[in-house]
Amino acid sequence: MDVRDKEILNLLSRNPNITRDEIAKKLGLTGPAITSRIQRMKQKKIILGTLPIIDLAKAGYDVTVIVNIKIKNGKLEEAAQKWGKDPNVCSLHRISGEYDMVLIAKFHNTKELNKWNQKIAADTENIERTNTSIVFETEKEGAIPNEIT
Repeated sequence: MDVRDKEILNLLSRNPNITRDEIAKKLGLTGPAITSRIQRMKQKKIILGTLPIIDLAKAGYDVTVIVNIKIKNGKLEEAAQKWGKDPNVCSLHRISGEYDMVLIAKFHNTKELNKWNQKIAADTENIERTNTSIVFETEKEGAIPNEIT
């Protein structure tokens, strides 16, 4: 990946609807050159797809939680597979420190969260303990940094 590829990624991340020709004009390249670079980044799995960026709060997901999870010995892979498939889980990370895994999940309301929390508490096969924090306000959320350098 070179500087031009990073510039393309930054333009796409700021405006997913930007056209190939608009990118070409901004970067001083041709439309076919942009297409070729984007196709190459897709083949290398740098660009994984084209997804809409959804404001989940406006879609009715008003409750966000961050859950730190201490996994039982030898159960990290099983827990990651199980909770990574959960429809409320937006992201799951294996981490260092006191806990082994952290996940971010979203819910329509606290009643829905409570039901889900009972489900995670019942997973005594994989989980030793959890520490859940409710998010009051989100300053920034997204899958990409402000700028790819």
